[in-house]
Amino acid sequence: MLILTEQTMKIDPVKLSEAVAFAADKHSDQTRKRAKDDPRPRIPYISHLMAVSGMVIEDGGDTDEAIAGLLHDYIEDIDEDGADELEQRFGARVRDLVIGCSGPKKEQIPDFRTRKQLYLDHLTSTRDDGAVRVSLADKVHNARSTVSDLETDGPSVWDRFNAGVEDQLWWYGSLSAAYTDHAEDGRADEQRAAELQRLVARMKEFGGQ
Repeated sequence: MLILTEQTMKIDPVKLSEAVAFAADKHSDQTRKRAKDDPRPRIPYISHLMAVSGMVIEDGGDTDEAIAGLLHDYIEDIDEDGADELEQRFGARVRDLVIGCSGPKKEQIPDFRTRKQLYLDHLTSTRDDGAVRVSLADKVHNARSTVSDLETDGPSVWDRFNAGVEDQLWWYGSLSAAYTDHAEDGRADEQRAAELQRLVARMKEFGGQ
C-alpha cells in the first residue's frame, strides 16, 4: 500500500508534468558530452534535467524547486531572455530559482576562472535554501557523470571540456567547499554535500597524468 507522506504531498504532478514536457521539448536537440569518436549513442540532455529534479525532490524540495531543477539550464542554454516566459508559465519563484542557477556565458566572459568565480560569489552569498538545493543537485549529477566517464575512459575525459583539468578541479573543489559551508549552516543536505566531496576526491585521482 502506498503511504502518502507530507513530502509526497508537496509535489504537484500536473505542474511537474508540464515542466517535464516543456524541458524535453526545449532541450530536444541537446545531448550530454561524449568523446568525438565514442561509438556509444549520445545521451539526450533531458536525462540530466530529470536526474537533477529527482535529487531536488529527494533532498526535500517542493514543486517549484523540482521544476527549477528541470529548467535550471534554460536561460543559459536555450533562451537568455527567457525569464519572462518562465514566470508566465511556472511562476516568479521558478524564474528566480533558474536565474539564481545561471551564470554568465563564455561569450560574455571568456576567461574560465573569472566567469566561474562570479557564480561562486553568488552561490556563497545566497541564503535561499531552494537555490542552493537546485544548484547542488546539478553539480552532483555533473560530477557523477564526469567520475563515471573517468573511470571508464581515463584522464582523456578532461579533453572534452573547454577548460583544462586544473581549472576543472579548482571549479569542483570550490563548489564543494561552498556547499559544505551551506550544509553546516543548514541550507544544504549534508549527505548530498558529502557526496560531492567524495566525487571531487575521486576526480583528483585522475588528475590528467
